[in-house]
Amino acid sequence: MSFKPLFVPVAALAMALVAVAPAEAAMSVGTFLAKAAPLRANPFAALTSPDYPALKAEAGAATKQLRAESAARVAVGKKPYACVPEGEKVGIMEMLGGLDALPAADRKLPLKDGYAKVLAKNYPCR
Repeated sequence: MSFKPLFVPVAALAMALVAVAPAEAAMSVGTFLAKAAPLRANPFAALTSPDYPALKAEAGAATKQLRAESAARVAVGKKPYACVPEGEKVGIMEMLGGLDALPAADRKLPLKDGYAKVLAKNYPCR
């Protein structure tokens, strides 16, 4: 009896896995806050936490998406979501504090959408 090896091109296998696996949803505000809570409780251990890089990446992605969406809105003549003064940066503690203040219903929103609400409240466009 002879066996024929089964060769599947890597690209075809990857495409098959992508088709089967559901797309990963963006982290919700509630999940983000829950994962950030232990890091906020012990800031000295935060940098060594395995959750830190994921949370940092998630916050960075939300910020990048909001900037792109705001630029697209401005390009079509609409107001951006928020008007942060030129040269001013929103720190992580301000972001977390704003997310903490959101109502419970907003904690189900994707992080980007919750953060947009925080920015719009703190830096409204006039």
